[in-house]
Amino acid sequence: MNQNQSCRMNRPGLLLLGVIILTFLRGETILPSERDKKEILTINKKKRTYYQLHNNTLTYKIAGPKRVEIIARGVVPKKDYKEVRFAYNLIIDNGDSIIISHSAAKIKNITSSKHPGHGFTLPGKYFINIPKGNHWFKIEPIPKVDVPVVIRVRVKGFEKGDEHRQFVQAVAGIKPKNLIIGEKSVRYYELKHGERLQFEPKKLYKLTFLSRLAFVNGMSNYENYQIRVWKDEIIYGTYFFSTEKSEDSIIKEDKKVIPGKWRSCEINLSKSKHTYSVELLDKGKKVFVRCLGNQ
Repeated sequence: MNQNQSCRMNRPGLLLLGVIILTFLRGETILPSERDKKEILTINKKKRTYYQLHNNTLTYKIAGPKRVEIIARGVVPKKDYKEVRFAYNLIIDNGDSIIISHSAAKIKNITSSKHPGHGFTLPGKYFINIPKGNHWFKIEPIPKVDVPVVIRVRVKGFEKGDEHRQFVQAVAGIKPKNLIIGEKSVRYYELKHGERLQFEPKKLYKLTFLSRLAFVNGMSNYENYQIRVWKDEIIYGTYFFSTEKSEDSIIKEDKKVIPGKWRSCEINLSKSKHTYSVELLDKGKKVFVRCLGNQ
């Protein structure tokens, strides 16, 4: 009798622990200041809160360090099945405006009472790393763009390093460069605009891509760059990074280059086999990429 009572008493605790773990893995949804723009989407019978980005700006305040995921969906007529392009402007703190563009097809099983006669596209995902301290960012509509957009934002903290992570080699047999930090040598792959690095992870549940911008003469001490990750031929996500020079590291094969401080993005893997690719979106820039996997 006592044992059964003990079991019943522990179940709420176990459920709470499960919710905490799930929130950490999936991320916590954050709300904009413009709460009145809320729109509930029913996605495969599940309710999800999005916010309309039609003729208004969405403003978010956040305390870092955090990783932010911006999920955008285009709103299209139900009879329209072709792939559509939709976009928005992103402003972080007082930085320059960045145009974020996605291309996606409409999918079934998504409805909203605020958009009768319309459907929604597959999600376009964009990621930003927010540094320590209090920050804000704005998402603005682009004038004269035909496709309305709805937005959902999630955040999660950065995971700590894992000693069980292993170096994952690129599939094309590319020889990595050697980044020297003190007496330590670390392997990174060089990546230029217009190229892709491909990886085929095996028996791993997560990939972490570490990237460092290559600083050369003529660049400022602080620079931005974007990388895109593909899952097979589907865009997994686009990542925006701000970085600065790392004066305590060099590239052994090219000592004229000063590597930037590393920035990371994480990919949760499914059990089925896929090829993951990384590309740099900034013309005239170069990055060094290191892929690590968790078993």
